Amino acid sequence: MASKDGPGLVWEGADIPRISPGDYQAVCIGWQGPEWCRAFRRWSLRLEFALVEDGTAISGFFNFGDDPVKAPGRRSRFYAAWCLANGELPRRGQKMHYDTFTGEGLLYLVRVEDAAKDGYGELKPDALIYSRVTEILRVERP
Repeated sequence: MASKDGPGLVWEGADIPRISPGDYQAVCIGWQGPEWCRAFRRWSLRLEFALVEDGTAISGFFNFGDDPVKAPGRRSRFYAAWCLANGELPRRGQKMHYDTFTGEGLLYLVRVEDAAKDGYGELKPDALIYSRVTEILRVERP
């Protein structure tokens, strides 16, 4: 039975923090996907990073286009990020595993920016803006 205050909705989704834009040291702690994003009609991969200074989790998103089998091209953000994490270019026929990003000891320098525009290119209200990784600048190895 619902209370007189309503159905009692409780947010169960992920926390999506907002921090100051800038460059941060981080480790990649996991990934989600690739999943089909209906709103954008494309496949997308989410990498989750934890900032070294305080553990804040920040996501980076990579567009895979509309073909779930075709590997992203050489000019894609995913290809560049994967090569940095892997330490070299992929060889012909090599699988580009996502766990490459979570390799032991990898330390990333990432650029974090506000996700200030919606799917239509319009500015979001301030309450809906969150931080995201827009670029992997460098990867250090142990």
